[in-house]
Amino acid sequence: MFVGRDAERAQLRDRLARVIAFGEMAGPLLVVTGPRGLGKTSLLRDVADQAAADGFVVAWVSGVKRRPILRDVLQSVTGALERADVLAEPRTRSRIKEYEVQLHFGVGRVGAKFEPQSTTDAPPLSQYVVEAFFETASNAVRERGGAGLLVLIDELHAPVEPRSARDSTADPEAQYEIALLLNVIQNMDAQRERFPLAVIGAGLPQTMGLLTRAATFGERAHEIILAEFDERTSQEALTEPAAQLGVRWEPDAVINAVESAAGYPQALQIVGSAVWEAARPERDGRITAEHVVASAAAFEQRVSTMFHTRWDVASPAERAFLRAMAEIDEPVVHRRDLADRLGVTSDELSVPRRSLITKGIIEAAGHGKMRFTIPGFGAFVRDRDSE
Repeated sequence: MFVGRDAERAQLRDRLARVIAFGEMAGPLLVVTGPRGLGKTSLLRDVADQAAADGFVVAWVSGVKRRPILRDVLQSVTGALERADVLAEPRTRSRIKEYEVQLHFGVGRVGAKFEPQSTTDAPPLSQYVVEAFFETASNAVRERGGAGLLVLIDELHAPVEPRSARDSTADPEAQYEIALLLNVIQNMDAQRERFPLAVIGAGLPQTMGLLTRAATFGERAHEIILAEFDERTSQEALTEPAAQLGVRWEPDAVINAVESAAGYPQALQIVGSAVWEAARPERDGRITAEHVVASAAAFEQRVSTMFHTRWDVASPAERAFLRAMAEIDEPVVHRRDLADRLGVTSDELSVPRRSLITKGIIEAAGHGKMRFTIPGFGAFVRDRDSE
């Protein structure tokens, strides 16, 4: 079951309600952002399930690092239309296939000649074909009695990630295709009555900056920023699924478990799983504080694995950066304090900082500030250095 994110779910439902009620585009691109483990993908899947129940044809795409995404979007939409039997009408099927062929040729031809400085200049033919594709696809759903078309793009940041920590440019063709997609969405929203369609993405905190770098009008996308769960929602994430199976958490047990997860949804999943395995409750059973204690070793081992995964992808320079952050031992670390501790200038922090943000290990926490994206990671770094 899905717990929490009530405000975010309401925003997304309101977007889709416009498509259902008026048969028009839901609005500009909407992007759900947050560090890894906060439930962005789970939120998208919840949206997908609700939209499908409301009569949408749902197409799902996941971005891949530094790889063009447009063909994947088109193929996903076509596959979703076929599964929903929307392409049964020969004329609609023929038009969709024709657009696919034109676009594949256009993207390949333009990509081969791409110049980085022209990222915002989408060739008219390709833009026209993409818009025509979406218009035909979304209206075909509506004409067959559906609500419209929903396109969900997970890992939206991945195609336009920098090539490396020292080279902030993205793959040229991938950046071109994101720019083209943003331009198309902007133009469709300006003529919303023609497109019973919604486009929603999800990505890491740097997603909006990467989109704006690909095309300046990327800043017009709307952003929903996810944060850690509060105490009430954290408790519900543990108790509500158990209640559906007739199992009750005792108050002290749930308080102890929630404290260990510190509001981090992925950690809540880990502690919930570990406690359940320790308790093995029957229907009408109870989960007690003793079960939480018994699960502690399993919980620590799984969380440590999560921490090690992130530590292992850090370079030596980045690990020095992380050690210094951990030694400062504050929820939010000021850039100047970190530079002083490392004995470097603030500018010298730029490369490792950008790389660690891209890897999802730290995030910006205001101007000149940063923090770890996972609660407890600082303690993990300090503990491993003291061994």
